[in-house]
Amino acid sequence: MRPKSIVYYEYAYLGAVLLGIVVTAMTWTANSQTEEVEKIRAMLGASFLPILYVFIYTLSLALWYFTARAPNSAAKWIVVGWFALSLIGFAMALGAGNLPNDLPGLLAAAALVLNAVAVYLLFRPDARAWFGEKA
Repeated sequence: MRPKSIVYYEYAYLGAVLLGIVVTAMTWTANSQTEEVEKIRAMLGASFLPILYVFIYTLSLALWYFTARAPNSAAKWIVVGWFALSLIGFAMALGAGNLPNDLPGLLAAAALVLNAVAVYLLFRPDARAWFGEKA
């Protein structure tokens, strides 16, 4: 039986992934027409961006599985590291004056909050036991 913290982690984590997919869909056109993406597309081909997003969301779902269904400490720490990178990116965007003032930006901020909750839940005592860690 999975502990409550892991069940709630699963809801928060999958909610964040779902919001990420929604944000990706909402910003697809704008993101795929940037100068940087055009340069990469010229080098790697037109399917680069779709393949990248499929890889990212497949990795997200693999991390979900290995944290919420088949406990693996390495996956837990990858989730934590990925969240830390997201937090740094968000802080840098805020520092550059890019406030989330449109719907995709607000949804991305909400996804970040859900990820923060998910990471917090990974360190509760019952979740630590799930990963075989000592209290």
